Amino acid sequence: MNSLVIAQAASGGFNPSLILMVALFAVLIFMMFRGRKKQSAQQEKLKNNTVPDAKVMTNSGIFGTVVGIDAEDRVQVEVANGVVLTLHRQAISTFLDNEPAAAATQQPAETSDVAETPEESLRRLNDEGKDERNS
Repeated sequence: MNSLVIAQAASGGFNPSLILMVALFAVLIFMMFRGRKKQSAQQEKLKNNTVPDAKVMTNSGIFGTVVGIDAEDRVQVEVANGVVLTLHRQAISTFLDNEPAAAATQQPAETSDVAETPEESLRRLNDEGKDERNS
């Protein structure tokens, strides 16, 4: 009986785990190439969108307007009147040219729900004016 098991192991028959390992390796290689392709496309978009007078936000959350671009990937961003920061091109994280309209529509809705008069605040805090917010 032992000689039969040894003979089957030595013959190198069909091994399903080998196919699984090759498939996982192929998926890994595919994901690596896909990630590099996305990264290069993002860098190309950043390079094309970095033009003077573009509204931008940096990685650190500073908002400003692009004033100039250097040949060495340095960008001058004006954050206030007369205040110009020199940053690397990769420090720009977001272009805001298309986003102000969406932000403007969201802003009034948020303020109308939160704003209340001082009298309403006192009444609510003193439990005199019970309403759906306090029940």
